Amino acid sequence: MLDERLSLAFSLYDPCALAADIGTDHGYLPAALLQRGRCQQMILTDISPSALSHARQEMIRRRLTDRVSLRLGDGLQPLTEKCDVISVMGMGGRTISGLLRSGADRLQGASLILSAHTDWPLIRQAVADLGYHIDREEPCLAANRFYLVIRARPGAEALTPRQVRLGVRLFDSASPLLPRFVQRRSEVLQAHLDGLSEAADPDPEEIATLREDLDTYRHFLEEHA
Repeated sequence: MLDERLSLAFSLYDPCALAADIGTDHGYLPAALLQRGRCQQMILTDISPSALSHARQEMIRRRLTDRVSLRLGDGLQPLTEKCDVISVMGMGGRTISGLLRSGADRLQGASLILSAHTDWPLIRQAVADLGYHIDREEPCLAANRFYLVIRARPGAEALTPRQVRLGVRLFDSASPLLPRFVQRRSEVLQAHLDGLSEAADPDPEEIATLREDLDTYRHFLEEHA
């Protein structure tokens, strides 16, 4: 059974011959992708031997061992062949962006499914720097926590600083969760702005940027009230 975050990632996966799930943990997403025919073969990697053992047991339980390759290793380093899709889920944005940059030579034109609950600007910037563009950004709420699931494709697209901060395709999302997500982001930015305003030596440029971003969120929420 996939939770809301993994279900969303599943929906963004293209049908493909070979995909890889990095940091697979228990292997729930790959199992669903294989069983439902979205992917024909998958590579499952994890840096943790214990996690990879859990994934192996899940594949045995679902009789999928002949369609998976389980590999122990850090980030994208275990990938040696070209994959159609690569997913990286359940990590922070800083970790994911670092993983993409350090393993750039392993991407080989694969579509990317990326999910984090923090530091989304770092992911957006990494994707752009690696010659990719974002074509979907979808919010979801899982275990009472907001996530973004981002899909990126090969093909460079320059981003403005505002797009890096707030999103490239986020406001195009048709998700009913988008207003709640934006409201939560607005609250986070307001708390940050309040803290800066009380600082002994506040950064005027950072304050101006925060106010600009808050105005963007407020306009969106007014339009969707």
